Amino acid sequence: MDYSANSRLDYLYDLLIENYSTIKEELILLINNPANIENTNKFASLLCKLDAREFINPLLQQISIAHKEDCWLIDYLYAAGNLLEQCSAEESFDIPDTIFDKLKDWLLNNQNELAWNTAVILKHYASEEAEKIQLQKLEQDDFFLTHYECILGLLNYNRPKHIKQVEQIALDENRNRNLRELCESLLRK
Repeated sequence: MDYSANSRLDYLYDLLIENYSTIKEELILLINNPANIENTNKFASLLCKLDAREFINPLLQQISIAHKEDCWLIDYLYAAGNLLEQCSAEESFDIPDTIFDKLKDWLLNNQNELAWNTAVILKHYASEEAEKIQLQKLEQDDFFLTHYECILGLLNYNRPKHIKQVEQIALDENRNRNLRELCESLLRK
């Protein structure tokens, strides 16, 4: 095998430019069939590394029909959240009707990784209903990063309205120290 720079470039060009639409179709087919993927964590990492926004809609669609017990759910939430984080505020996506109720349930009735990854996605829903859910979650005990994502969602939705709450959390000795420090950093911005 020829390992010269030009042959490697030709190979990468073939793979990533000439055949990208085929690769994209194959990846979307995999997204739509999570039960066929042995290592969904590895698959989610691959999708995030590709930074391809065209995977967000299929991921959200699969999440919308998922059950909390699905072994691939957290990895899909992670991938969708990561890709959404890389988007500009002006980009729009097809949000499945059924996803919002699931996000609400998963955030309010769970803790740790499931709630955290759900909070990452929910913060991209700038709405009064998302605001209520995030405020409710801040009253529950959970992982500090879950609370931080809720705070970011509240600030994205209405910073002037929620900045006082961030100040209160930053000063609240009963809150997690890491969360207080993150709130302090938000106040400095």
